[in-house]
Amino acid sequence: MQLPGSLYIKNRFSQIGEYEFRLESRFREELLLAGQATPPAPLPPASAHPMLDFPLLVQHLNALLRNYLHLEGAAGLTIGLAHSLIERVCKNRDGYLAAALLRVEQSAYTARHALFCAILAIRMGEALEFPTGDIRHLVAASLTMNVGSVGLHDEMNHRRGTPTTMQWQQIKIHPLTSAAILREAGVVDERWHNGVLLHHEKRNGLGYPFGLRDDEIPMHAHLLHVLDIVCARLMPRGYRNRVPAPTALAALYTSKNEPIDITLAAHLIRVLGLYPPGSFVELKNGEVALVVHVGANAAAPHVSLACSDPLQLVDTASGEYRIARAVNFPVDDKTVALYEKCW
Repeated sequence: MQLPGSLYIKNRFSQIGEYEFRLESRFREELLLAGQATPPAPLPPASAHPMLDFPLLVQHLNALLRNYLHLEGAAGLTIGLAHSLIERVCKNRDGYLAAALLRVEQSAYTARHALFCAILAIRMGEALEFPTGDIRHLVAASLTMNVGSVGLHDEMNHRRGTPTTMQWQQIKIHPLTSAAILREAGVVDERWHNGVLLHHEKRNGLGYPFGLRDDEIPMHAHLLHVLDIVCARLMPRGYRNRVPAPTALAALYTSKNEPIDITLAAHLIRVLGLYPPGSFVELKNGEVALVVHVGANAAAPHVSLACSDPLQLVDTASGEYRIARAVNFPVDDKTVALYEKCW
């Protein structure tokens, strides 16, 4: 695999091995000047409720990503976060998915997106029966895939429209930038590296930075690409609401421009359901409900009637509680506090 021949790229990276790229000194200094030197706060205690825990994890990850080149032991901190996140999610699977969808503050978008991807990576790793070590490194890749473009992705969260020429150049190289930063931080695991480096490659050859096709893309990198797409659609942006989950998931099957591994898509729908925990639906009887747990039928989750106190959990498999459609529903801190009881 050769470093793309663009002068913009060659002024910023050098190639050491087939998959090993390093920052050129001037580009490294540029990134250091753009970053900070403030270490992240300690990980919050694992006993916290998902609704309280998620924003604290976002805060921790945001500080880690923004300081990666400045920190000694950044790779170890990432593995520590990955290990802790796996433990937390395995204790409350639906709760952490719901927290990612309900805690929709617009700050630190890059970290929120990465954390959502990591939570889904854990669930998908379980569904695909990955070994524990593979899940941990897939989660680490999810957390760091955009470490080379944190500020840009946060900025784009609030900006509707076509990126500028400079922004598009930065977007096209951010997998290389992120992988090279990981090398600087001492990451040696090639699964982690390749997941980050190749998470924007597409099976039709139209991805970047290398334009790989089909089986040239490792399965775990393609999985990370799929998670990246789905999480971006399910999370609201500063200028738009989230895409309804049935629409976002159906697009994995129907997109002619980007072929997706159908097995991965099927597993993802089984993990999330067509209506993921933390999303809202309108029932056949006209009531709005919050999805709480994925059901045996992907189209029939267990829901709580919105804003009912005490919360009433119902099955949507039949009768008046069947789902009519997905809806967007305003969520404030009071509503989040009420829904904490669901998990």
